[in-house]
Amino acid sequence: MAKAVSMMNKQRRDDGWHRLFLFLEKEYGIKVQKCTVIKPHVFLIETSGGKKVLKKYRTFLEASRQQMLFRLLKTEGFLAMPSIEGVIAFSDDYWTIQPYIQAHRSLDYRIEKDREDSLILLRTYHAFSQPLVRHPFFQTMVPRYFLYEKRLERYRQFLHMLPALQRLMKKEELSFVLSCANAFFTYFPSYRSAFFTEQTTMIHGDVASHNFLRTETGSYLIDYDLLAIAPPAVDYLQYISRVMPHVQWSVAFLTQHPMLRTFMEKPWFLAALLFPADVMREWRIVMERNVPFTISHFDNRKRFVQKIMNMIR
Repeated sequence: MAKAVSMMNKQRRDDGWHRLFLFLEKEYGIKVQKCTVIKPHVFLIETSGGKKVLKKYRTFLEASRQQMLFRLLKTEGFLAMPSIEGVIAFSDDYWTIQPYIQAHRSLDYRIEKDREDSLILLRTYHAFSQPLVRHPFFQTMVPRYFLYEKRLERYRQFLHMLPALQRLMKKEELSFVLSCANAFFTYFPSYRSAFFTEQTTMIHGDVASHNFLRTETGSYLIDYDLLAIAPPAVDYLQYISRVMPHVQWSVAFLTQHPMLRTFMEKPWFLAALLFPADVMREWRIVMERNVPFTISHFDNRKRFVQKIMNMIR
């Protein structure tokens, strides 16, 4: 029965694609010759006009927000991002269509040059996007990012799955994760007002290494679906969370880096570093795979947390 249902769903999905492609050809003259699924709701299509990327959004607002952002940033001179050729309404969904970026590879946070190049590109993006915060469209159509509330929500979801996670994580490591989260909730409220006085920009929201592409002509930053208004430091917090395992959780890497050390002088930022953002991000994958979850560089990470707490005090 399960197999039959799966086959029915696949048939329905393929039929939906077929109708979409017929619609593209009839209404826009775009004849799809081949389609490859990059990830759910993102298709690479080969057409007579070259390769394109189709991306589905649930609402017109989400799709048009992307189009407006790309258009204004390119007008300002930020070219390290895709272009959106149009927004297409089909059935109950909205699709953006953009040229395919032929990438040499994604950037790799294990490589020092890639870490540096991604930071430079991120800083450049922030500089170009900061003036857009005052644009009437973005003031009303882009969400504000509330760091404390966002992390509290993730932490509650983590606690909800705690009985299952206890089977997949070592007791010492799980205890460490919980203590780090509680340290954030203890320290951050004292400095919360300072967070709200920070100058804001349009943060990217998902600075994973695979969203930085290196091409023959330069590097690109893609996938702005988690766009939000917040201090630039929010993107750097996520960057640090993803990079630290590759620099052995070295505090010196942060305090000596010319683009990161100024953040290390802010108590609210130090408190935010205590939150185990990577674990709160990855536990769902662990649950889906039902495999043991081990924290890498555990001893180094414990020393990192202790040093950060000493800096706050």
